[in-house]
Amino acid sequence: MAHRKTTDRNGFRYRGGENTRIEAFTDAAFAFAVTLLMIGGGHVPTDVGQLKSALQGVPAYAASFALLCLFWHAHYLWYRRYGIEDGASIFLSLLLVFMVLIYIYPLHMMFNAAIYAGNGSQAAHLPARAAADWETIYVIFGIAYASMSVVILLFYHHALRMRGSLELDAREVIITRAGLLRWALSVGIGLLSALLAWWLLPANARTTSLVAIPGLTYWLIALGNVFLKRRMLSQLASLSVAP
Repeated sequence: MAHRKTTDRNGFRYRGGENTRIEAFTDAAFAFAVTLLMIGGGHVPTDVGQLKSALQGVPAYAASFALLCLFWHAHYLWYRRYGIEDGASIFLSLLLVFMVLIYIYPLHMMFNAAIYAGNGSQAAHLPARAAADWETIYVIFGIAYASMSVVILLFYHHALRMRGSLELDAREVIITRAGLLRWALSVGIGLLSALLAWWLLPANARTTSLVAIPGLTYWLIALGNVFLKRRMLSQLASLSVAP
């Protein structure tokens, strides 16, 4: 039987043990959210046309699945690192589950619209065909993404506030603060995208090239995370060589 790892590659000590009831409930809720995204509208295709239509939804399904995995892993990693099960962490877990179940369809619609638009599709069932449609989808998606990111941010804020009772060392405090900043960045970019959609699209309904701008802002998360990771590694390295 393989031994369970006690630290991550940056030396952060894992304080979480076996899955708690709230973790098991959260895992089940995320699994249920994935089933809501089942291709083919939840039924087995009965002819070639339905099969083709179902397979066209695979890219959007995959993107939505990846986003769900991002938040599930953030929740899993937090519990693995800190092992806190108190009123605040239970409340935040339930809040995250609630938001995932509420926003799962808007998230899927956003990816579906983006993939259809990227393919130059002019199908009648295209999720967004006008600037007003794109504005609505972007705003809802941005608020959804920012809201779920806020919950993960609050998890890290809670751990940082409890660093004394958790006996976090200097390395672990640096990593915790880096996690907090990472999710603060996600909150800011989600809100920025929603704001750009609300401001740009209604005033420029005839300028179709502007439709992509609110979506492209999410690439700033990847760039920002690279900077934050380098900053964290630099701080950890400085800590290692300190006398």
